[in-house]
Amino acid sequence: MVGEGALVEEGKRVNIQWSLKRSNGYTIDSSANNDGVPFIFTVGSEKGQRAVQGLDEGIREMRVGGIRRIVIPPSLAFVEGLEDDKPGPIPVGFGPKQRIRRVMDNLVDVPDESFILDVKVTRVQ
Repeated sequence: MVGEGALVEEGKRVNIQWSLKRSNGYTIDSSANNDGVPFIFTVGSEKGQRAVQGLDEGIREMRVGGIRRIVIPPSLAFVEGLEDDKPGPIPVGFGPKQRIRRVMDNLVDVPDESFILDVKVTRVQ
């Protein structure tokens, strides 16, 4: 579903609700697990609050209200790390971060190992 509100494009500040899973369907974390706090980032930004490359590319051309499942290979995911100042959405807590590290430590894109990010655009500025 693309949505009917404002368009997501480069330079726009976007709020999303999200759910991050491994390719086997195992849930890593979500905004719902974090009191519904959205992930907010600027599309195409190289500074400040940024998204992992796979999300940044996959969310473009959506609109507010839109829902999309984005499959992200490790090479477009958390390549810069999992610290708070890195591109996200970064899960909260040791357990979720460890699940991501297990995938990222392999640094290999294999057909059965990717991240699935379900997103809903809630605001575009």
